[in-house]
Amino acid sequence: MKQWMLVVACCALTLGGCATQTKSPSQDADASTKPVNAQSAWQQRQANFARMSSWRLQGKVGMQFQEQSASFNLSWLQTGKDQYEMNIKNPLTGSVMAYLKGDRSEVTLQANGKTYKDANAERLLQGQLGVSLPLDGMKYWVRGIPSPDSSVQQVKLDAQGRPESLQQSGWLIEYAGWQGNDWKALPEKINLSRVPDNTKVKVIAKDWQTRY
Repeated sequence: MKQWMLVVACCALTLGGCATQTKSPSQDADASTKPVNAQSAWQQRQANFARMSSWRLQGKVGMQFQEQSASFNLSWLQTGKDQYEMNIKNPLTGSVMAYLKGDRSEVTLQANGKTYKDANAERLLQGQLGVSLPLDGMKYWVRGIPSPDSSVQQVKLDAQGRPESLQQSGWLIEYAGWQGNDWKALPEKINLSRVPDNTKVKVIAKDWQTRY
């Protein structure tokens, strides 16, 4: 396991906090029509969130994989579908342990004083940091919608049309908390699990900023 993983593996996994969201006027205008039922709310949610031009998530991540555990703070800026920047921070000191930047052609990782490049972010994180994060799907799942790039095996909705759980790309995504009470609320607590290798990921969103 890499050096930074050994540091965060020793930290207690205490995830919590309240989420806040910055909303644009266009979002409020588009979301003013109340859906008639949970299914229509689900469809409206996906269409509305697909219009986001950018978003920023700041929170905490806890992981269990290959009999190892780790926790870290995460700042994730997504601009469009394929452009993103991530800062992975020490949960005790707040110092940046790894920086990830990517677009549709290349991904760059800076960690341990070195720079690594690859065409695939998941492969790069796994190879250099030993972290298994399904980033292609997570950029949708963390917002409470499925990825449009693969089929959804199963989805269970609550009364507001938000997903209680969904299965996609070999992952089970469960939503344990929301920052609001209606169909357009963003997730606050998300649990991801993959059965074959018993990988578990917990995301706590402490702050959301969105732009349409």
